[in-house]
Amino acid sequence: MVALKPCRECGVPRRFAREHAWLKNGTIVQSKNPDHRMIFIELDNITSTFQGVEEILGIPIDRIIVEAKRRATYDFVDHMLPGVVKAVVRLVGVRPVIRNVTALGRVMGYGMVELARMRRAHSEGDYVTISASELYSLPLFSGDLAGSFNAIDRREVGITHVEVSPGEYEITAHITPHPLELQERLKAKPYANKEGDIELERCPVCGLPRALSFYEWIPERGVILHRESGRRMVALGPATLDAVISELEKELGEEIPRVVAEAQRRFLRSGFYGMEEARSREDLRRALALRGLGNLVGLEWGENRLRFHIENPCLEPVLAGLVWGIFELVTGRDGRVEWEEREDGDLLVEATTA
Repeated sequence: MVALKPCRECGVPRRFAREHAWLKNGTIVQSKNPDHRMIFIELDNITSTFQGVEEILGIPIDRIIVEAKRRATYDFVDHMLPGVVKAVVRLVGVRPVIRNVTALGRVMGYGMVELARMRRAHSEGDYVTISASELYSLPLFSGDLAGSFNAIDRREVGITHVEVSPGEYEITAHITPHPLELQERLKAKPYANKEGDIELERCPVCGLPRALSFYEWIPERGVILHRESGRRMVALGPATLDAVISELEKELGEEIPRVVAEAQRRFLRSGFYGMEEARSREDLRRALALRGLGNLVGLEWGENRLRFHIENPCLEPVLAGLVWGIFELVTGRDGRVEWEEREDGDLLVEATTA
């Protein structure tokens, strides 16, 4: 497929370059829907944070993850597919759209996913089964599958899965005859969108940050790997993770954001990240911008304090845990963290000695 071919200069697939834009204000957006934020982040960061939250709470959170991702993917696909395409699909079939969506998932690092079988008679018993290997996350992909068919068919969807061999799954979307209740659509969190002046060196051919050439896209496996460290990356909307945090907070209490920050702190302290990206303020600023996490406009180091000021942030508890973990790694001492989300959308995070 031409869209999966790499840029001749930096190696990023053309499809990925066409779908995403890195802005000067520390954000990544969906090209066709600039209001839809994206992040490009280490997969272990996401999965370890979820695992850490489960360990701290002592309960599984997969159900909440699936539902939050379903709503976020519904919003994404609904904007990606023009209305006329969705109307034609409902009349003539979904196979071309499935191929389109699974190809996009492969270049975004979701794993090798492809259609296995389906039944679509607009009646009870309709289903679509996807075979998947090297999945980035079973609950997140389950939400992807449900949300995609919510957007395409406007019908309710239930998800089941079977592990057919270690690491290989068959995931089935059971599509009911019942119309989707559109009021369940994700109420997107408004993100700040201040202008910025971050200059990331660009690929002269596709225009994406040249730093993406340090990563290898392997579409036949659906993975993105850092060429030196082997860390796996994934591109997804932060609205998904913000929705997970919000749903957890509704169900389990207002301490959830601090639990998320603590899980992120533990992940940083595990030694997954080297400190080469924290050598200077500019290094940190570029590292956050490459991941779409915001614009670092202020950094203050004191003997017993680290303070970040970030414009256009997302995943505020995760960023708070990131600062907390950096402080403890650099100082070698236990710390504590406080953060403030200002009315103008800026985030202030301060880690201090405990």
